[in-house]
Amino acid sequence: MGKQMFPKEEATERTELIPILDRDAALCERGNGICETVDGIEMDVDKDLPTELEPHFTLLSTVLFAVGQTIGSGIFVSPNEVIKQVGSPGMALVIWLLSGFISLTGALSFAELGTMIKRSGGEYQYLKAAYGDLLAFVYVWMCGVIRNAMGCAVIALTFSSYLISIFLSHEYPHFLLMKKTGAAAAIVIIIAINAYSTKCGIRMANLFCVLKLGALFALTVLGAWKLGEGGVENIKVGFKDTDMNPGTWTTAFFAALWSYSGWNCINLMAGEIKNPSKNVPRALVISQIMLISVYLLANTAYCSILTLQELYEVDAIALFVGKKMLARYGDFWGRFGEVFFGVSVVVSTYGSLSSSLMASSRLGFIAAQEGMFPKCVGLIQSNTGTPIVGLLYMGFTAFMCVWPSNITHLIAYVGFLSWFWWGLCFLAVPVLRWRLPCCPRQFKVNLLIPAIAVLSTVYLVIGPFFVNPYPCFLWIAITLIGVPIYYGFVDEEKTCSRWMGKVNDVLAKILRAEL
Repeated sequence: MGKQMFPKEEATERTELIPILDRDAALCERGNGICETVDGIEMDVDKDLPTELEPHFTLLSTVLFAVGQTIGSGIFVSPNEVIKQVGSPGMALVIWLLSGFISLTGALSFAELGTMIKRSGGEYQYLKAAYGDLLAFVYVWMCGVIRNAMGCAVIALTFSSYLISIFLSHEYPHFLLMKKTGAAAAIVIIIAINAYSTKCGIRMANLFCVLKLGALFALTVLGAWKLGEGGVENIKVGFKDTDMNPGTWTTAFFAALWSYSGWNCINLMAGEIKNPSKNVPRALVISQIMLISVYLLANTAYCSILTLQELYEVDAIALFVGKKMLARYGDFWGRFGEVFFGVSVVVSTYGSLSSSLMASSRLGFIAAQEGMFPKCVGLIQSNTGTPIVGLLYMGFTAFMCVWPSNITHLIAYVGFLSWFWWGLCFLAVPVLRWRLPCCPRQFKVNLLIPAIAVLSTVYLVIGPFFVNPYPCFLWIAITLIGVPIYYGFVDEEKTCSRWMGKVNDVLAKILRAEL
């Protein structure tokens, strides 16, 4: 809730100053949660400023959190999707490098936005400031209700699948049921820990990040070992037989960019980061440089250890690498290498799921606090200080998404839509410089950087329409459903304020929470 900046008896005589502020300046200052100064007089432009959670994240924990969310199963399981699309090891490494560069330009753009608008909410806050409430709500509808829950469900299913595979074969009659049950249980456990304590959630996510970085370091050591033995066959192949069709490159970019996605979690939780003006841009840049380095080293290791045919055909690629490199010392060591990287995938996906659920819960929480979501989702538990309903909501939606059998097919087509929203956020950098030139920015990027990010986004959004247009139009239609919902239930708040108020009161009593 906003702080009363002046005593009530002074508020009346200062009311006449409010019209001096234009709407955009007020919007900017509301986003920062600070006061506007008019003719040297400080005043409150938003007396109902929503409550922000206590800042728990240091620079180190923010970097580990971002890296931990970004590194999931992809780099351990299926980086060969990139080489399948482009046709050569050399071009595959270029795609990984360019994808890292695109993500870095996006992160730098978000760094400026994050130091300008220091509240949690990430894309939602930037879309609201640059384009207005309607577009911000449509984003909340698409991501807060649908996309984030599906993404968390896919990560949970991957975690469960690899965990059970360590003990049981995929041919086991009840494997599918056990996989879904394990995924649902993982979601429940993570939500329970984060509801109990935000600090515990951060420590758990950071621990799993360190463990997965250790596994990738082991993979890099195996690659260096093979290079020392002369494993340069694929390096000699280079760019031979590269597919020069730009349409197939789009699919390759999405496969690589999926492994880079997750850096935006820093902005989603900006209000919970200590000294955000400095630590948000630092964490974004450091985490991206770490990810680019780790991914290039891992892919170089794959290219040095595996033959070209193996690069094309093997699915669980890290598991195969571990078995291949250590099997020379006997079956036991071959099995050890396979299990080691199998456990690494389990650890990696669980850590990514933990970070994803925590970050995703903040979108609904902050949107509810600002009147864009049912108010009850903005409740904060009095004893623990955690966004209890936001966490329960995120856990429930992800839990429900675990059970449909075709969820992984649905999420495969939503990548282009994610980049559509990110593209609008990149464009928000010059838009907000034009609309709010006086708003303080502790970090500013050269406008060439968001321009590159926007142009990359245009390519990534348009490309899928030429490869598989039907799912793209389907997701656009689902997104547009948010427009009538906004005008029916958000813009006309009286339509639903009565029942929302009752739900809010009941949950506040049961959970001992407050706005």
